[in-house]
Amino acid sequence: MRSLLLRILREPLFTFAIIGGALFLAYAATRSHESEPVILQAQVRTALIASFETRTGRKATADDIARIERDYVTEELLLREALENGLHRSNPSIRGSLVEEMRIRITGPLPDPTDEQLVNHYSDNLDRYRSEPTVTFRQVYFAQRPADPAAILAQLRHGEPVTGQPFRHGLEFPQYGYSMLRGMLGQPVVEALSVAPLGQWIGPLESPYGWHYLLASERLPPVLLPFDAVRQQVENDYLVALIDAAVERHLDGLRQRHAVQIER
Repeated sequence: MRSLLLRILREPLFTFAIIGGALFLAYAATRSHESEPVILQAQVRTALIASFETRTGRKATADDIARIERDYVTEELLLREALENGLHRSNPSIRGSLVEEMRIRITGPLPDPTDEQLVNHYSDNLDRYRSEPTVTFRQVYFAQRPADPAAILAQLRHGEPVTGQPFRHGLEFPQYGYSMLRGMLGQPVVEALSVAPLGQWIGPLESPYGWHYLLASERLPPVLLPFDAVRQQVENDYLVALIDAAVERHLDGLRQRHAVQIER
């Protein structure tokens, strides 16, 4: 979501999205919107036509303008109906869109950060820019729990060959990151591999796929990634920090205007 927000902020046409979002928010806060006339203001109409011409690369014809006006009125009427039915409160996607539109409106266009600002942000947040820990291991896999799991573990620890079953992701895992393993085998397997004695078989451990005997041979700790390798991430994080700071300042005023009650 944050990367999407940053792309929107950099988009030259984002002003037109703000106009629509502002109207949506204004009506959401109005209880008597049902009786209000639908007004397509001149500046909004001009912005919509300009957006159409930029998108299509041609001058809007009279038919195009009529369709733009008709679509605006249609959307406005449907919007009011949606608000009347409380969709802005009950639908998570609409609620999320409104929140993001409000963040854009509060923040406005962001300037391109300087190299000095990015390097300073990198230096102030070094823990964010480290590689994740990795583990190298191999496994013996069974789709069903073995009848005598302890006996198989004893065979493996004595160096005796044990024939398991093929596994869709393979049997050898060189320097796999913990997040990848978490998505593949689950957190309990990751936790076991993170503390297992190197060179000693453990198991069987259950995953969504079945049962695994594991032999970890190497664990590597996180290392700091060089600035040039994570520059884009640093820039995204820096801009998000600017957005969060602007929104938080705005929220300070909102908290003074609105009582907050949390029911438990």
